[in-house]
Amino acid sequence: MLTATNISVRVGAKILLNELSLKLHPGEVVAVVGPNGAGKSTLLRTLSGELIPDSGAVLMNGRPLVDWNARQAARMRGVLPQSSALAFRFSVLEVVLMGRSPHRKTHSHTDNEVIARQALKLTDTEALTERIYTTLSGGERQRVQLARVLAQIWEPCEGQHRYLLLDEPTSALDLGHQHAVLSIARHFADTNAAGVLAILHDLNLAALYADRIAVLHRGQLIAVGTPGQVLNSELIQRIFDYPVMIGSHPLYPNCPLLIPHIKQ
Repeated sequence: MLTATNISVRVGAKILLNELSLKLHPGEVVAVVGPNGAGKSTLLRTLSGELIPDSGAVLMNGRPLVDWNARQAARMRGVLPQSSALAFRFSVLEVVLMGRSPHRKTHSHTDNEVIARQALKLTDTEALTERIYTTLSGGERQRVQLARVLAQIWEPCEGQHRYLLLDEPTSALDLGHQHAVLSIARHFADTNAAGVLAILHDLNLAALYADRIAVLHRGQLIAVGTPGQVLNSELIQRIFDYPVMIGSHPLYPNCPLLIPHIKQ
């Protein structure tokens, strides 16, 4: 389990996270939603170990995150940021192989290349294998970076659970690839008992793919639960300051469907 307990993060006098607690269980998908500036990316950066909380603790598989060495942590936890700056003329295959860096002492180059190609196939980027990364579109780059992260945590690590942290993974993608990426994340959670946490802006996507939704506002966890428990018109109006109706998805009756009002 990946657990945040009463974590607070401050920058000067500004509180970015305020005594927030959240658990990510193996095999589940948690969507983190909230308005801009709510603390979503700060939460992900803290769960990944990029930020050290001013108070509280983050545990991964029952052990403080700071106690795992970098190589061990990288084998268990993959992070897809909003954007990945890479200006060098690497091929797509070379970019995905970067995800295998934590495994170079335990796997041969051939083994790592096999896994990299499997990750490319899973993310529908196999046709881009020999392309130069800098020539790709924004959406193509995002899917290649997802392949890199998946390659990093592709196989079990010493019996420990794995975690995939996604910061707005659908922001640069068209409709079809938005669903493809979240389907891959859902499949990875289901088949590998991996915990997946994804920051999303589209609440309907969150409702379709997440087991639980965590709603953040001004650095605090306002609500967490199943989509049906969390997504109601009163909460959406209060947190996002926008009126919606809640219906049922025509294909998935147990999934709430948000229908925005058009302000005149």
